[in-house]
Amino acid sequence: MEDGFVDQYSVNTDAGIGTVHSCRYSKQKKPVQNNDFLSCATCINNGPIKLYGIFSGFNGGDYTAKFVMNRLVYELFQENPITPNLLPYQVVEEFKRKFLNTSERYLQSNADILNERCLALDDETEAGKNVVSLCNQKIRQGTTALVVMIINQDLYVLNCGSSLAMAMNSENVQQLNTNLHNKDNPIESQRIRALGIDPDTVLNPTRAIGDLQRTHLFEETPEFKNAKGAPVISVPDVQWFRIDPSWKHIVLLSDGVVQNLKEVEVENIPMEVSIRLIEDHTLTSTAQALADSFARKHLDAFITMNDDKNCFISNHREEMTVIYIALPDISEQAELYETVDSAISTLESTNQTQFEPSKTPYVDAIGFSSGENYSRMRKIIQRKPKAGIKPAK
Repeated sequence: MEDGFVDQYSVNTDAGIGTVHSCRYSKQKKPVQNNDFLSCATCINNGPIKLYGIFSGFNGGDYTAKFVMNRLVYELFQENPITPNLLPYQVVEEFKRKFLNTSERYLQSNADILNERCLALDDETEAGKNVVSLCNQKIRQGTTALVVMIINQDLYVLNCGSSLAMAMNSENVQQLNTNLHNKDNPIESQRIRALGIDPDTVLNPTRAIGDLQRTHLFEETPEFKNAKGAPVISVPDVQWFRIDPSWKHIVLLSDGVVQNLKEVEVENIPMEVSIRLIEDHTLTSTAQALADSFARKHLDAFITMNDDKNCFISNHREEMTVIYIALPDISEQAELYETVDSAISTLESTNQTQFEPSKTPYVDAIGFSSGENYSRMRKIIQRKPKAGIKPAK
């Protein structure tokens, strides 16, 4: 998928993006910024559909984040596109299916590197070990995703990872995705235990695209050798909301924001955002000011931690992305959108998401069509992620 596919669409003027690079604190407690930025974000307009997304790369996964962003937009708008005439439960169904298609496409894009790795595993020379090491660096790359899609007055939130979406007005804040995918989440912990895995041996996030060593090669890790399935899966949660007329804006926070705030013991992140959110001259400056305030909070906690012997703040601050979305005033249409058609409500609450069976991806493996390596490769490529938690209704 072409890196610049998202650039074909116009940018939404109702949203701004703020970012802060990751950094390490020096001995003098000064932030030393890292040059690499692994995440990407988008706010695009496709006629009646608006899309906002944060793709947080990890393990060097800037390529993975860009691939997933571009491929998902292609799936949503070009490959049997989602249209406004679909019922909400159908949009939820399609949104989730297209994300899983994106995950499979990413796996296919790594076929050559997996092929090369399989061949090198049997080469016990130093050169062979170096090839495996380089391949491992590439297949460890991954990304989480938080994507909000607005169609008229319907809002859909797709989450795969630990990013956070919230709807706000001047008085209240509502967290839109309550099931964050990390081992601290009791639901995720239960899913992992059911696989015969100790959750403490699984690093966050517990859901992502990529990270192939944990999603498709997990048996190679001693702690996961006898697991019934992969500890990390690419199955997202997708939720539907009718936009409340009282909502004034939507705020999206990347995994890094959530992690940094939890590290400084912020228990109520939505409330923290509500306190720190001050609308600036532009949407972008509002988002940037919010991101900067989180960065200052982490730095201040690190500087003062020596005063509390029971407190420990890492000398590494994660990169952060914030999207601030201003919603139009629909108070005059409140009565129109207050009542949802009963047929739609019934369908949405009683129909479970159905998925089309995935086709076996084509892998170019000339000269690799027999023997133990072939069986190993075929097993990796054909493995499908096991469905985890059903989407919230």
